[in-house]
Amino acid sequence: MITRARRNLCTTQFRLSLAVLAALVVLSQAAVAGPDFGEGPDAGGLPPTSKTIAASAPRPIGKISGSTSTALLTGGGDGVDMFMVRTGTDVSQFKFVGPTWGARLTLFKKETVTCPTSGQTVIVGRPVCTVVKAAVGQSYPVLNGAAAVYSASGGPTPPLSTYLVADSDYFVAISGSSNRPYCELSDCGSSTGIDVFYGADGYGQYVASSTYRTSTRVSSWVDPVGESTGAYAMDVVGTFTPPASTCGEAEEVTGNPAERTFDLDYSVVSVSVPGGGVSCASGFEVRGQFYYTWSPQCSGTAEVTTCGLTGADTAIEVFEVNACSGDVCAAADTAPVACNDQCGTDNSSRVTFTADSGTTYLVRLSRLTQYGSPTGTIRFSCSAPSPSADLNGDGIVDGFDLAIVFSRWGTAGN
Repeated sequence: MITRARRNLCTTQFRLSLAVLAALVVLSQAAVAGPDFGEGPDAGGLPPTSKTIAASAPRPIGKISGSTSTALLTGGGDGVDMFMVRTGTDVSQFKFVGPTWGARLTLFKKETVTCPTSGQTVIVGRPVCTVVKAAVGQSYPVLNGAAAVYSASGGPTPPLSTYLVADSDYFVAISGSSNRPYCELSDCGSSTGIDVFYGADGYGQYVASSTYRTSTRVSSWVDPVGESTGAYAMDVVGTFTPPASTCGEAEEVTGNPAERTFDLDYSVVSVSVPGGGVSCASGFEVRGQFYYTWSPQCSGTAEVTTCGLTGADTAIEVFEVNACSGDVCAAADTAPVACNDQCGTDNSSRVTFTADSGTTYLVRLSRLTQYGSPTGTIRFSCSAPSPSADLNGDGIVDGFDLAIVFSRWGTAGN
């Protein structure tokens, strides 16, 4: 016969065992988990529409996931996804392990070009290499900085790392194996010719010559009907996040509450800030900034703050992104819904505003002076108001409100 005390002891030991097991599972997951980044709504197939994996502190990328679809193929649909990432100091470590459904990985070097006639600054992607399988007998592509690549003539060339620049931005495109990039012979439109960046040998991996790479840019894609598409979750090594220092490269924030660590020494010093600078700190020159997009999924009082979380001299501005256009940079040209550059006597910042659930907000964190430590944390939170018990709105909670409750007893709630 098991006594009550013994039964309680067994129950306690069983619960402890479950707790220990759960803790071990959490620890094991934490040990293998790495920074993962998703495609979001859609990563477009060209530099202007690509998805930038940006952050406000240098972070390694462990995995990139998303999907392509045949639904919109032929004419620039969702047949190609392109991501912008940054190489590390050791480019031989740069590695993307591609999808297994007959995909192609193509690598482009990001460059900023000023058009001679208009003076407009454009971002272009110079072709570096493309690969449809890592080796004979393998059905999936791998961009590997340490592996020897193959030229169109069939002979091996030096490792891919020979063609890469350390600590630089690159575009990686995922497409079907027959979905090839067209490369235009002009940076600013008005093409004088067009070529398909492609070749054929047993490995399917190619490197463009330096002349080809510097004189062309990706402008469109061949979209064969019935091309291979699908979901992907690519393991990534030796690849990092570019700084989220422009509105077009904002770091995504999810969750409520949520936090992001930042390093303002990692930020890019602004030459021209949309909107003309920090509206609540007009006497200061911006020494660098980070951008964040945040959808609080809460209707109520929202707060974005660095108070007590950094020693840096910061300012925070919040802009509402137009739901119809979704244009993040256009939001940065509008009047902010909130702005603050001083948290009491502290040089950190705190803004509060009324948030609408489902609305996306652009948050700009600016550095105003070089004083204080450049590192810190920015915190995002939103609190929905508590429901009022004053059901008839007369300003007091009394028996009349209780009578309303009884009159609705048993009906569907809301």
